[in-house]
Parts: sequence; structure tokens; C-alpha cells
Amino acid sequence: HMMRLAALLCVLAGLACIPSMRERLEQFSGIQVFSQLDEQEITLPEYDVYALQLAVFDNGQRAAAEAKRLQQAGVRCVIWQKEKMRIVADAALSREALNPDAAKGRDAYVISDTMEEITLRLQADAIGIEQAKELLQTPDGVFNSILTGKESMQDIVSRTRTLAGEAVGAHPENALYTQLAQSLVNWCGLMDRTLEQADEADARSYGAVTMCMLCRELRQALSASSTASAQRTPSTAADVMPPA
Repeated sequence: HMMRLAALLCVLAGLACIPSMRERLEQFSGIQVFSQLDEQEITLPEYDVYALQLAVFDNGQRAAAEAKRLQQAGVRCVIWQKEKMRIVADAALSREALNPDAAKGRDAYVISDTMEEITLRLQADAIGIEQAKELLQTPDGVFNSILTGKESMQDIVSRTRTLAGEAVGAHPENALYTQLAQSLVNWCGLMDRTLEQADEADARSYGAVTMCMLCRELRQALSASSTASAQRTPSTAADVMPPA
């Protein structure tokens, strides 16, 4: 029989401002038609992240134009959009771990952000819960793998592609589950192209900042979709500090 996931909030974060990807944030609440269900909570943990900021804008058009100019000049960067549009080129769990070379000699500042804790209650059969948990935890897991440096970027991409590729076809009846998996597949394609053009250090910085973006958008979408946490949003630190 075909299994449906119930009460599963899922998201496609299309990595805004990255060529060939579009940002889409959606919510899904499935309907479980079988009686033998398990119920389990999953928590995406809270943690602080640091990013290398190259520019900040109030205007989206100006931010997009500057990001395009930097990318054409060989600076791999994305736009983080909150109260302002921040062009960032690396992400890490501490300011000391940031790669200053990602700025390619340009002035850069360290900003901090908080990934908020999100708790979801999943209801499905045992297999469905495990699949949902694995997929929802994958962005955080990939981000941490990039930062630890124990695996090459090629190995991380290969492993992520295998997991996401299996998930894409696992629940065709659940469009949003499939879309989250597809966003991870798309990230792997982006990394393939990056690895063809950049060295390992540059690819790792770009992989970190784009996957961090996916982790961030996932939490924001889930938080916005939950009445219990609708008022909780991660905040970018107001103070901007030069890199150490």
C-alpha cells in the first residue's frame, strides 16, 4: 500500500539568488488513512552561525546587481534576506572558522545569526517517521559535515545525492516531501558545477553558505507555519564586527 505522512510540515527552500534555483517555501499537512500509527517528536536544534558579509542593502534590486557583479568577478556569494539584504560568502559555527579567502581580498565583516530550535510532532507508520526524520535532519547534517572537514566535498555531495535521490521517489503522493528532497538534489548539482570551477576551499565555503541558507529557510518556514512558534524568528546580530 502507499503510505501517507501525517502532520508533517515540510519545505522546499530553493536557495535564493543562486543561478537556476528559485526560492519556494510551502507547508504540507497530510491525511493519514491507516490506523496503525506511531507518533514521535523531532527537534531541529538551536545553534549560532557566523557569516562573512561583503555588502548589505535595503533594496533588493541593488543587492541582486551587486551579488551578480561579485559572482562574475569570481566571488561565490548568496543573498541572505531578512530585515536587510546581506551578501555573504561563507558560513561557520564560529568566527574563527570562517574562511577570509572567500572574500577574495574584498572588505568583509562577520555577522552572526541564530538557527532557532524547532520541534515537530510526526505521526505516521514507523517507516514513514524514520524517512521524515532523516530528510528533515539532512540539511543540518550536511552543513555540519562540510564544516568538520573530515570528508571531501565530493564525498559529501555524493552521499547527499544518494539520500536525496532516494527520497525524491519515495513519496510521490507527497509533493512537499518530494520538493525538499529535490532541493537537496539541486544543491548537489550546484556543487558539481562549483567543484569543476573552484578549489576545495572555495567549494567548501560556498557549500557551507548555501547549505546554511537551506537550514535557515527550513526553520523559518516551519516556524511561520506553527501557531506555537509563529512569533519566534532568528535574528541577525545588530553589531557588525571586522574579522579577527
